[in-house]
Formats: sequence, structure tokens, C-alpha cells
Amino acid sequence: MALVGKTAVITGGSSGIGLATARLFAAEGAAVVVVGRDEERLRRTGFDYVVADLSHGAAQLAAGLHDRTVDVLFCNAGASNAPEVFDTTEKSFDAVVDVNLKSVFFTVTECFDRLADGASVILTSSVGFHRGFNSDPLYSAAKAGVRTLGRGFAAQPEFLRRRIRVNTISYGAVATPMTDHPLLREWAASNVPMGRVADPAEAAAPALFLAGAGSTYMTGAEIAVDGGLTQL
Repeated sequence: MALVGKTAVITGGSSGIGLATARLFAAEGAAVVVVGRDEERLRRTGFDYVVADLSHGAAQLAAGLHDRTVDVLFCNAGASNAPEVFDTTEKSFDAVVDVNLKSVFFTVTECFDRLADGASVILTSSVGFHRGFNSDPLYSAAKAGVRTLGRGFAAQPEFLRRRIRVNTISYGAVATPMTDHPLLREWAASNVPMGRVADPAEAAAPALFLAGAGSTYMTGAEIAVDGGLTQL
């Protein structure tokens, strides 16, 4: 029960990696709050929730937490919503950056005053930015920005003074509602060294490590959860 007495807030928490992480954190004793745009989906999770569209700022989330003190903030909201490169308009460009990068920045800054001293902030990125994959370069660029935010936040004196650590998990192919498709499984079988996609529960386990006492000397770090795709 690694998180007994802790409060964990998980954005993008109504499905996929976010929901799997919420269940794991709850099993380890945490009081969990999930965040998303769809209230019905959030209600079905069975957890406390806050309805907020983080792509348009996170003040709604901060207000919805009321007087809660947050020990773990998992910034997991995002979407692989980029159109084809030459079909990208300024509006669609902004939509990709808003949900995948701007949402992370303002979730952290708006919730900073609610973080406990010694809190863990975890950012979700993608290993896509490590390589020039022939798909979603804009999404990958936004996720590269998330990785950079992880370093930049971790280096801020305000975070260091309060022992708030900020780390990033960069995911590869995970079977979530957003990504699970036979073509992805075929691609993973041929390209991922481990020969398969990850289950959301496997993706959640590193977040538990970063949330708990085993990672208290880590900040600004990145963990690649990608079956060896960018490491081998």
C-alpha cells in the first residue's frame, strides 16, 4: 500500500493509461481524483472526478479540487489528433498543441499551490519524438515539448525549494481506446523489439514507481516505456 494517505489527481483519467493508473493508485491506498471532459465517462470510473477541458486552461481543474492537497499529479491528458501534414491548418495545429502541450503546462502551473511539499508530478510524453516516424510529426513535436517541460519545471527554484519532483514517462505502443487497432498490433509485431503492444496496466506501473517513495531522488528524468523501440 505505497500511497496510503496520499491524494492523486490524474488527468485523462477516464480511460486507457489514465484509468489503469487510477485503479492501480487506488489499490495502493491513494484517494484518486480523475479529470476529463466527459462527465458520464468520468462518473462510470467510480472515482471522484473533476470535469475540465484542459486544452483551454486548467483554472477549472484547480477550482474543482477545492481545498484538496495533492501529493501526486499525473498529467496524462492528450490525444493523437494530428491530421496529415499537408492537411494541417492553423486551427488543427493549435488543437494538437493545446491538448498535448498547453494543457500540461497550465495543469502544473494552476495546480502548483495545491501541491504538497515533496509531491510527485508525472508528465505523459511519447517516444515518438525520439525518431522520425512517418506519422504524426506534429503530435511528436508537442510531446517533445512535454519532455522539455519536465526538465524545465524540475529545474525551477520554486519546485526544488519545496522538494517537488517532476519526471516524464514516454510511452510507445499501448493498447488504449485512442490507439488500439489491428494495424498498430501488426506494426508492433514487426518493429518493437518485444514484438507487441503494452497493456495499459503495464503502462501504469512506472507511474506508481514515480509516485512513491522509491523515486524521491529522481527529478527531471525520463522513463521510456516502449518495449525497447527507442532503446535497442
